[in-house]
Amino acid sequence: MNRLFLYSGLLFILILMFDAYDRDYNQAESINAEQNKNTSSSSSKQPPQATITTKALPVDVASAPKKIATIENSKLLVKYDGNSGELLYAELKDYSVGLGSKDNIIILDFDNKKYSASSDVQVMNSSIMPTFEIANTTKNEVTLVASNINDIVLRKTIKLLDNTHQLSIANMITNNSNKDIRVRNYETISRDNNSQASIMLPTFTGGAYYDETNKFSKLSFEDIAENTETVQAKNSWISMIEHYFFSAWLPTTDLEKTIYTDYQNSIYTIGSSTNYITLNPGNSISYDSLMFVGPKLQSEISNLTEGLDLTVDYGVLTFLSAPLFWILESINKIFGNWGFSIIALTLLIKAVFFKLSETSYRSMAEMKKLTPRMQALKERYSEDKKKFSEALMRMYKEEKVNPLGGCLPILIQIPVFIALYWVLVESIEIRHAPFIGWIQDLSSADPLFILPIAMGASMYVQQKLNPAPTDPMQQKIFLFLPFIFTALFATFPSGLVLYWLTNNILSIAQQYVINKRIVG
Repeated sequence: MNRLFLYSGLLFILILMFDAYDRDYNQAESINAEQNKNTSSSSSKQPPQATITTKALPVDVASAPKKIATIENSKLLVKYDGNSGELLYAELKDYSVGLGSKDNIIILDFDNKKYSASSDVQVMNSSIMPTFEIANTTKNEVTLVASNINDIVLRKTIKLLDNTHQLSIANMITNNSNKDIRVRNYETISRDNNSQASIMLPTFTGGAYYDETNKFSKLSFEDIAENTETVQAKNSWISMIEHYFFSAWLPTTDLEKTIYTDYQNSIYTIGSSTNYITLNPGNSISYDSLMFVGPKLQSEISNLTEGLDLTVDYGVLTFLSAPLFWILESINKIFGNWGFSIIALTLLIKAVFFKLSETSYRSMAEMKKLTPRMQALKERYSEDKKKFSEALMRMYKEEKVNPLGGCLPILIQIPVFIALYWVLVESIEIRHAPFIGWIQDLSSADPLFILPIAMGASMYVQQKLNPAPTDPMQQKIFLFLPFIFTALFATFPSGLVLYWLTNNILSIAQQYVINKRIVG
């Protein structure tokens, strides 16, 4: 039965590895398959012209000197290029880099990550890029005007929406020529592959998009570099996501768009463009774009557009993680403390699985009762493993003990444990949330290592309550497991360690009572 814990631990790690693999590879392959299908069904449509001018600018123009200007509201400070209207910098005023830090989180960051965003108008067959001048500006709004393209005037208005992490861009184009022109709007988000994801807690950094057909899809940087396909979509959005924060161009129209990716000079781009339309002489048209650049705060993003809450990346177990987060958030409305809420949720989960856990612990207690007889059999048949196994199975049959009786209850609970693991890792609501005393940030490791040490001690106590392994090698492995897990959990967020410690304490209490009844 002790093997059960070892195998369960290995299974837990394997599921996490599979989940990470699915996040980065399997989903991307299925996305490419869908893209190939969509492309083949509309092969007459050429890939968007914007793939030639990704980021709206050729490389030589993109590297040209920039005229930096700033607008801001209560939540955002945004810097843009006055020459092109490209968004180069977005600082979140209400989210610090670290607990107590005076430095704020920066999402768009052209200087350090080549991370920028654009919404522009493209004129078919025109190789001239517009050069803007600032017409007028206020604290949270600016209007840029470009007239360097013959007989065409472009007016771009960038506005930060009050008390939100959103900004709007209105691109108006006026045809003052004596002939028709073909125009369209396109939106891009670009960055390099500089990621600050933790090795111990790997989280996804890369592109993502949503459309009515494929729903939510992720594209790693490798996929963006290799992918040359396009997707036709309606009511879609595109984004660059990372742990806790993201940027996204949200849908503002039900017009069909082409979603595409591009890779140039180590810069990864995801973009979308409308179809070209004809603009007659003397007429104007305006394209409205809406960007979110901020935290994955579910109360804020859930109502902005369909599927945006999926940027909170729970992986293949979203169907379990999403309701678990809803329950955790509901509990927190009562306690007002995420640490106590985690403890309460652990109690609730333990109650749900109480009978299953009881079956498992009862099986282990019966095995523990048979430990002396098992050891005697091992000594008697030390030279003949086959006879030892036969005698052991006869003993199990006589005592009506199923050595695997505790496996299924534990295996059923593992997906729930992993789902809650991702809830605690991914939810920004827990970031910088205090618990008690020395723990002022449940998303960071315990600074005094008290919780990891307590968790390791609880694991050691659990081992003592279980039947001792008869194999000397297993005994050595189990002797070191508490130390290995203590070192591992010392790097994990304290909220996650708090959950495991609480679960262990409850398990010890339940197992102790059952052992007293059966073993005595």
